[in-house]
Amino acid sequence: MRLVLAALCLVATVVAGVAAVRFEAWTVTCGEGAAPECNVASATLPAAGAKHVSLIVTRAGAKEAQPRLRLVLEGPATPLPRPRLALAVDGGTPVRLVPGADLAVTPGADAANVEIRLSEGATRRLLPFMRRGRVLSVEVTGEADDKIAAEVPLPGLQGAFAEVDRAQARADKPEALSALIGGSTPAALSGQVRDVTREATPARLRTIMVERDCPVWDRTENDPSFLADESFAADLGSGRTLWAIVCASGAYNVEFVLFLEDPSQAADRFEPLLFASFVESLGWTGVDSLSNVAYDPAKKQLTAFEKGRAAGDCGTVGAWEWGGAAFRMVEYRAKEECDGVGEPGRFPIVFRGER
Repeated sequence: MRLVLAALCLVATVVAGVAAVRFEAWTVTCGEGAAPECNVASATLPAAGAKHVSLIVTRAGAKEAQPRLRLVLEGPATPLPRPRLALAVDGGTPVRLVPGADLAVTPGADAANVEIRLSEGATRRLLPFMRRGRVLSVEVTGEADDKIAAEVPLPGLQGAFAEVDRAQARADKPEALSALIGGSTPAALSGQVRDVTREATPARLRTIMVERDCPVWDRTENDPSFLADESFAADLGSGRTLWAIVCASGAYNVEFVLFLEDPSQAADRFEPLLFASFVESLGWTGVDSLSNVAYDPAKKQLTAFEKGRAAGDCGTVGAWEWGGAAFRMVEYRAKEECDGVGEPGRFPIVFRGER
């Protein structure tokens, strides 16, 4: 991590007694002490309808403190008593905010300036998209439809967030800024599948696995199961991550619980996944875990093979394809009779969908 930060960091200076570290278009400044407040500020940018615009993300040092984003408008051409704000990353669908629960308008430090402050919830919805983008388009519209528009470069923002975590001693902790916005998840590594150790498993998922009474996560064991380190995570694109966390293991099956992470969901970013399962004697049922799971990023395909016995001549095999919003079953095979006949996993097809 230190080498990465050193490579991204362009300039380190001291401004008014406070160290300032630059990451491309962004500057990090932190106060003194064990838990300093830190600001991540964009460059001061020219704007249509105002002299300049800048964007600042602030986080206090307290453990429970959340990041807050504010837009500073220097010398707006017209008054802005109740401005509407539209923010779009890389030309995508804009996030539209109005005064009230999502944002507030306050005077700036200079009498000629205006600050538009986003709520904690609005900030957390926006930051995961900002850290992955190239340009943030900002448009402020007044009551008389007067507009202020600017383009804010985003490269360097993720490195700046990591510097804030370092300065506030939050790195690798559940409350780290990079963890809150998804910057340290495998979603940052597009097309990759990554092994996830017990320590690297997000705190929320660790809690869920303990509450499920998963043997692998038994806290009473003096020697915790190594199988907790067999979990993995895969990038699904658009900021989403598939987490496959080991729950239990038998002689020939390893049971995984799967979650879909969406960092834009502030309330509960980890959604437990449910899957259809077929047994000849019972028919179709729903399950919240799969056995012997694998994910192929090239095909965007999740597979599971639950063996009826070690020989693998009976059991179920399922395949699900990621479609951008959910996993869709594309094939399911099942064989209940363990008779030693046939090739392992090549069971009769009970469902086949379009690929």
